[in-house]
Amino acid sequence: MSSKISGLLEKLEKNPAQVFHRYSLAQAYFDAEDFQSACSEFEKCLSTKPDWMMAALSIAKAYMEIGEIDRAIEKLKLTIDLAKEQGHDDPAMEATELLKECGQAS
Repeated sequence: MSSKISGLLEKLEKNPAQVFHRYSLAQAYFDAEDFQSACSEFEKCLSTKPDWMMAALSIAKAYMEIGEIDRAIEKLKLTIDLAKEQGHDDPAMEATELLKECGQAS
């Protein structure tokens, strides 16, 4: 386990409701290629903040990495909806391209 992951786990132990530490932990797991743990932590972020577009995009990428394409598609579609609602063109375009990689049109 990396020191970054250990440090974030310690911070979350002290303050489990700190969603930004949880997102950082999820990203650290993703960077360490522990995609299953990343998915778990990104899901917790989305359950706390269902409109968190970047968490939706990140978890979609993690699901793609572990071959859970149906779940990835679901989160990519959520990302596109949230991006449009929130006025973010680049994440919407990225999610659309990833949907194509999953064999889906947006």
